[in-house]
Amino acid sequence: MRADEHVRVDLLGVARVRRRGEEVALDGWPHRRAAELVELLALAGGHHRLLRDQVVEALWPHLDAAAGAANLRKAAHHARRALGTPDAVVLRGGVVALFPGTPVVTDVDSFEHAADEALRGADPDRCAAAADLWTGDLLPGALYEEWTQDRRAALRRRHRELLRRCGRWDQLVAADPTDEDGYRGLMRAATDRGDRATAIRWYGRLCGVLERELGVL
Repeated sequence: MRADEHVRVDLLGVARVRRRGEEVALDGWPHRRAAELVELLALAGGHHRLLRDQVVEALWPHLDAAAGAANLRKAAHHARRALGTPDAVVLRGGVVALFPGTPVVTDVDSFEHAADEALRGADPDRCAAAADLWTGDLLPGALYEEWTQDRRAALRRRHRELLRRCGRWDQLVAADPTDEDGYRGLMRAATDRGDRATAIRWYGRLCGVLERELGVL
């Protein structure tokens, strides 16, 4: 698929839309809910569309149906203006769709597909290649939005499992400072190369982390 035949939405580490050679960052929009509407639809998978009530419940859970629908129309309007095209977000028949006439590709979908294939085959090289597709946490600018939290946690778990399967122990410990497998891998690697002092330092760091974070030794 050529670049001009689809819309690319990046959500890992950065949030941006790329279309026909142009790039629009989703961070820093004056109308934040408009950007979140685009992000929510991009995460929906499939045809990147949701029922109107699902969108309202995710973005305006404390409003009644009429007020939520009004805010949705306003956010869709601002999203279309920011992305420079009237087909960016379409509301029709109780459904909200992202670029309904154009294939949408996201880095999240690409990462999840590669991770699933690699973990199914348990091939360390494929796990490493899939791990390389991880470019950062999901929507770091929306860490506290409830609609992002389950998906973010699932992506983090998948990333850590890829690192574990391909033996990238230093990256695993950086991703999760309490991961005992990561420290064991680092200690084993240091011992194998005869570096006992480094192995002891990793053991000491693990003990310190467990005591500080979990209250155990």
